[in-house]
Amino acid sequence: MEGKSTTDANGLVTVATYNSDWEAHIAQGVLDAHDIESVLGNEVFSSIYPIGFNSLGGVSLSVRADDAARAREVLAGHKI
Repeated sequence: MEGKSTTDANGLVTVATYNSDWEAHIAQGVLDAHDIESVLGNEVFSSIYPIGFNSLGGVSLSVRADDAARAREVLAGHKI
């Protein structure tokens, strides 16, 4: 997981980036269990291009800007 933070045009903040879609889905489930809505980016590419996918940037996990700090805290408390 990488912790690079960016905000997109929809006001979503990328709080983590994962090397595989299964890691991203686990993290999304953790956030969901804490009532934090999230979306995954680049998810389709991980299944289409499983080899060399990291060169495309990995699977990003984004939340609303208002939830970003809390999402990072929740994710930091879980080994994924």
